[in-house]
Amino acid sequence: MSSMKHCLAGEIIAKEGDKAHGFYVLLEGKVGVFRGNNLIAEFSKAGDIIGEVSLILNKPRSAEIKALADSNMLVIAGELDEIIRMYPDISKKLIKTLAERLERTINNKGKL
Repeated sequence: MSSMKHCLAGEIIAKEGDKAHGFYVLLEGKVGVFRGNNLIAEFSKAGDIIGEVSLILNKPRSAEIKALADSNMLVIAGELDEIIRMYPDISKKLIKTLAERLERTINNKGKL
């Protein structure tokens, strides 16, 4: 199931340690991913996928997700298999996003 979510700047979207029930697609705004007080990733491009790793791995969230500016997101909720069946286009985008992040990691660090 999908729904729209509007977040105000500074609002916590997901807490570290929470169970993931879905992920987010940024429509507009700016969102940060934090471990403790450290900003580890920032998303500001429409279509950016956020919070997918814990859903895919079926593990608690490893970081906090917070709006850095007023933001609008599409919330894609459900179990991974269900999401893949219901949203094939978003699932393809998810695979591409993960591959691009892996490529950046390899290029930045030289190894996995």
